[in-house]
Amino acid sequence: MAKKILIAGKERSLSHFVSMELQKQDYIVEYAGTGAEAISLTQETDFDLLIVSYRLSDMTSTELNQQLSQTKPGLVMIVVLEDHEMKDHQVAIEEYAALIVIKPFIISDLIDQVTDIFMARDYIDEHCKQVRLKAAYRDLEIDFQHRTVSRNGQQINLTRREYDLLAALMDSQGVVSRHQLLDRVWKYEAVNQTNIVDVYVRYLRGKLDLPGKESYIQTVRGKGYVMREE
Repeated sequence: MAKKILIAGKERSLSHFVSMELQKQDYIVEYAGTGAEAISLTQETDFDLLIVSYRLSDMTSTELNQQLSQTKPGLVMIVVLEDHEMKDHQVAIEEYAALIVIKPFIISDLIDQVTDIFMARDYIDEHCKQVRLKAAYRDLEIDFQHRTVSRNGQQINLTRREYDLLAALMDSQGVVSRHQLLDRVWKYEAVNQTNIVDVYVRYLRGKLDLPGKESYIQTVRGKGYVMREE
């Protein structure tokens, strides 16, 4: 089934050009000129990916993500922004974006990155589903079908990247190296950026770990990470 992509941006001509190039790769593409329009379209269609400008006419991509996280928590997002916007907003954007693209960019590179994002997500989804639809670890439950994580029936809100990292760890037997996690979760990024794995493990621990309890994710010095029972 063809992947569905929503492009949201103020620059209609650029969005139209990107849309045409994506359609040549057999993607189904729709366009929204505002954040409100993007929200409305996501209620009508289950998109697989959202490519959005950081600054829309009515909201930023961060504000858009805050609203979509309530109704479309699994929606993958690529954020496009100007170079001068990176300094002030990069940290916040990295919390929810699968990829940050700086303008000007090469369209063919963007297409390749979109393809890689889908490949990485499909690998995690299909591999986990082949094994099981749900898994439990201590008091956590992960639903691979709906891409949700809960504790004692209460859902824990994770970003797409955090969920993919947790799924990769839970689906693995034994220690997983940083390079293995990069390949599974950040398939489209440079393999030497292993520090990003440590950053997202820290994010996960901040959302999952309980005071006075051993961390769900154990560090194995010189090797990587592992999830073990207490």
